[in-house]
Amino acid sequence: MGLWLIAKRLSLHTTIAFLSSSTSMPTHIDSIRQQIAHAFEQGAHEQALSLLQSLCRQYPNDAEAHYRLGVIEEQIGTPSGARRAYLTCLTLAPTNPTAYLFAGYCLQQQGYHSAAVELYSLGADLDEGILYLWRSNQQSAESQQRSSAASQALRRHLTALHEQSVGDDRRCQRVASAIWTRTHHLAFQFRQAHQQPQLFYLPDLPATGFADPGDWPWVKRLQNAALDIQQELLLALPQIRAQGRPYLAADTVLDEAFAPLAGSLNWTALDLFADGVANSALSVHFPKTLAALKHAPLYGLDDNPFEVFFSLLRPGQHIKPHYGQSNHSLTVHLPLVIPEGCWLRVDDETRQWQTGQVTVFDDTFIHEACNASESERIVLIFSIWHPDLTDIEQQAIKRSFSARRQWLDQRQFPEIPD
Repeated sequence: MGLWLIAKRLSLHTTIAFLSSSTSMPTHIDSIRQQIAHAFEQGAHEQALSLLQSLCRQYPNDAEAHYRLGVIEEQIGTPSGARRAYLTCLTLAPTNPTAYLFAGYCLQQQGYHSAAVELYSLGADLDEGILYLWRSNQQSAESQQRSSAASQALRRHLTALHEQSVGDDRRCQRVASAIWTRTHHLAFQFRQAHQQPQLFYLPDLPATGFADPGDWPWVKRLQNAALDIQQELLLALPQIRAQGRPYLAADTVLDEAFAPLAGSLNWTALDLFADGVANSALSVHFPKTLAALKHAPLYGLDDNPFEVFFSLLRPGQHIKPHYGQSNHSLTVHLPLVIPEGCWLRVDDETRQWQTGQVTVFDDTFIHEACNASESERIVLIFSIWHPDLTDIEQQAIKRSFSARRQWLDQRQFPEIPD
């Protein structure tokens, strides 16, 4: 089979679909492509490559032509020509995840490892599935090979980034052995079947579903302030309700069971802090709430708590069983408006919320919640550091998260070679 036909097969098997000016090109382009295919079939590879290069010069905005040129340049052309073709393709089709996969592999094979990993990661942002094509027998061998290389390279890079950021302090061994569950470089198993952190996992951290806050001083203070917090909320709610957001954004990729809640205000969040950023428009209404929270060991990656929000669940809504992100923090609920028929299940234990009584649990255990009443349920939710972590371990975790965030923020598109 001619190499041009191989390139066509690759584009089909990798489901690359380009939106370019090729859709409105003159019909004589088919004649040029036929000449290219014929040249390959006759073994006139240099002539075929020259024709394809000419085609790309004649139609510089044809992303698919540059992609095919990249495939052919890899096989019989020049390394710089392949890089140039793939990167040009990406500039014309920057939302095509498979194009990132092929370009990244090309760069990796030529020794540009850092740039390759960045391209793999940028492509995975668009569709994480490119890292798992190697699992599918329906994919071409070429796609499987590139996907496997991308997955391994990205996992090795991110695991090394974690290890370097944590360092070799013996007091941080539990953090050093932590697993970024979506990108760890080795196979692993969760130690408990019902605990499966979806992002970051410390296997050596004590784990239980519901925690027993016992005589934690900050819990007593928060419960003593519960009535003030409730009154602040009920007074502000008519003014601030419109500032609520769907707790699950419309584009959230989750199990189908969550589809009714994605993008819906049936599960509403009123944020005081979100992703470490204060919401000053709402915070002004809650001075007593914020004052009460100052005594809690709030989890955060900087000086702000990572999240503090009022969770509003409308009547008849069921938050289906799911796992949280990381076990280095625990979730705290302060129930404020709790009709009959509202419950929280963590692992295999179900509890009814009690107004003003703090509930603490590890949300990396499978859990679900339900409002089976005819009224709205409102709970103040925030995260605290796992109480077994030392200050030194907390700082090591912060370094790991910060290093990954910094790397993600600094990724860039490689320059196209002349």
